[in-house]
Amino acid sequence: MSQSPGEPQALPPIRRIADDLRRRIAAGEYTPGTRLPSTRQLANAYSVDPKTIYRSVALLKESGQLVSRQGAGVYVPPEPRAAILREPQIRYPWEKERAQLPLAERQESGTGEFDTGRRRDELDFPAQFSRVAAEPDVAERMGIAPGTDLLRRLYRTTVREEEVPLSLITSYIPYDLAAQNPDLLDEGREPWPGGTMHQLKTVGVEIDRIVDESHSRPPTLEEQAALQLASGWPVVELHKVSYSTEDAVVEYSQVILPGDRTTLRYTIQLERWPA
Repeated sequence: MSQSPGEPQALPPIRRIADDLRRRIAAGEYTPGTRLPSTRQLANAYSVDPKTIYRSVALLKESGQLVSRQGAGVYVPPEPRAAILREPQIRYPWEKERAQLPLAERQESGTGEFDTGRRRDELDFPAQFSRVAAEPDVAERMGIAPGTDLLRRLYRTTVREEEVPLSLITSYIPYDLAAQNPDLLDEGREPWPGGTMHQLKTVGVEIDRIVDESHSRPPTLEEQAALQLASGWPVVELHKVSYSTEDAVVEYSQVILPGDRTTLRYTIQLERWPA
């Protein structure tokens, strides 16, 4: 039977089922962390072909309302994870000022707490250090010869209750510079009160400026798994280069941030025109 003019158009089955699943998630019928019935079960329940269910579910995965787990089915994502607000124009001056504070004050909080508003006792700070030769892309960022010895530091600061890293950070410092203070070579001393700026202060380095460069891209399979990203969400790749007051690159970091819970916010104060 054809529809009369003015009657609402019936939704295609794919959209109709996606909207119904979305409604059931919002109503709490499928709670965070719940596994959906199998494709076959849903196809029987909606009296459609399994391919229709597959495409309906794909729509919700694209919007982050459903996630797949390899070999374990489709789930409603857990409650939203810790949001990350990165404000370099506030964060970096705060870090530099903090580097000069007494130990007791430097121990109160770090950048993980600053970016998430979490307490220190809510976070874990796994770190892994190694001595490596500079790869060509890293050497270019740092303005050094490929093969130069570097201290590579992997940071995976994690919200304890979530067991998911806030970000994937790979930091490089010239090895000869870090070795001037043997404590800087010891991953067991992390989290270091005062962070990298204080670490560099212990070897006579003051940071003059930091250059951030960021872009979004699809995650690698390893990044998607480590950050537990919903299907369709990108990562933000941030390259951070720190220059000393002597205009030398003293630290370079590649930071991989989850696109589903990261905000980058910049406030640029402009000079006023003369009255």
